[in-house]
Amino acid sequence: MKKTCITILFLVLLSLPLSNVFAAEAEYSENLIPKMTSNTLPSGVASASNEYSYAYEAFNKGFVTISSAWTSSTTSAWLRYDFSNPVVIEQYVIYPQTTATDRAPKDWTFEGSNDGITWNVLDTQSNITGWVNSTPKKFSFSNSNSYKNYRINITANNGSQYLALSELEMMSKVSSSTPNPEPTEPVPSGDRAILVVTMTTGLEKEFDLSIKEVNDFIAWYESKQAGSGSSYAINKHDNNKGPFSSRKDYMLFDRILTFEVSEYSK
Repeated sequence: MKKTCITILFLVLLSLPLSNVFAAEAEYSENLIPKMTSNTLPSGVASASNEYSYAYEAFNKGFVTISSAWTSSTTSAWLRYDFSNPVVIEQYVIYPQTTATDRAPKDWTFEGSNDGITWNVLDTQSNITGWVNSTPKKFSFSNSNSYKNYRINITANNGSQYLALSELEMMSKVSSSTPNPEPTEPVPSGDRAILVVTMTTGLEKEFDLSIKEVNDFIAWYESKQAGSGSSYAINKHDNNKGPFSSRKDYMLFDRILTFEVSEYSK
């Protein structure tokens, strides 16, 4: 039986609905670093040249309290996160330590590496002052290279004997200045499709679905971008082994990196 296959790649780390993907001049993904519960869990590695408090506390998605922060007992130090796979980072966000903004970085470079030894400077900042509790500062730069290791290398803070930051986030650029209010690819409309979902951990999940199920998934994703909806359950048709009436894989929106739809007709 003849099959035709059309592959449609959807970039899903977007802050706008899919219909507006190409309307923005520069949009960035959500934070690509997962919520860390230790220096090595759930994935990647957090580290620092000085850990008065653990490095992962700058990657635990908490910035409200003074205790939720990476702290160095020196006024210059580096803070680093190693991804499981190389990624292209073009924006980072810094939250100062709450009630201790004089510990926030003042002068630094943001650097990338693939071996942890040779570092390329991607961004340089100096005399950054005026930090406010629970208020982030964003820094964007141009970068086309994938790196596995990223670090902020701080050479001065804002006056304290300690150096600290509450949260460090990293983002990829996901759209460019190509004015077009509509997606460049059509919504799938064939008989069936292979849906491959890549998670932020690098894990790939593959499902053989009807086009209706694929469209339902896309509709769910768009509703989550708009701020509504809960987790999504995908029927695992081809893996329903054993005495089960059904098996489902539940998707969490903030754990999805990309998904790809390969449409085919029987």
